[in-house]
Amino acid sequence: MEGLNVALRPLVSWIQQQPGIALLLLLTVHLVTIVLATLALLRGRRLAVRQARMLRGVSGDSLEELLLDYAGNVTAFRANLDRALTTSDANTSGLRQTLRRLGLHRYDAFANVGGLQSFSLALLDDGANGVVISGLYSRQEMRVYAKPIVRGTSDIALTPEELRAISEAHLPSERA
Repeated sequence: MEGLNVALRPLVSWIQQQPGIALLLLLTVHLVTIVLATLALLRGRRLAVRQARMLRGVSGDSLEELLLDYAGNVTAFRANLDRALTTSDANTSGLRQTLRRLGLHRYDAFANVGGLQSFSLALLDDGANGVVISGLYSRQEMRVYAKPIVRGTSDIALTPEELRAISEAHLPSERA
């Protein structure tokens, strides 16, 4: 299991750096899968219409050929559908690990600076793993901090604002 974690670190790092691109890639593959499944369903419907048209007034010999041909087409359709479902399951599993849960909390970090210019942004996957990024704005400078999040917590102390951003990033069903 540790070898898998080591092998996946560069991928996770890239996803953390490019969450939008990673999500876009997974969504694109997912959409292609849906299109292929839809095309396979449409092809099956066309075959059924063709069979219904051909069955009207046909002799027994040609009906046997038609049924054998139809059985071959159904087998091919099932294989295509199984491949599409397998790809869809893999895409769904991959999506659970993308940073797609976002929580943003804006606030005034310093009393003499208004306008809610400071922020904490949580980027989490479905397992509450990811990163929280905080930007503290003052009149003289802007400081940005990032803290890793594992299962909703961090080894580094989290501010109340960061905890609020993490809370807002969870699924609606997880909020109480």
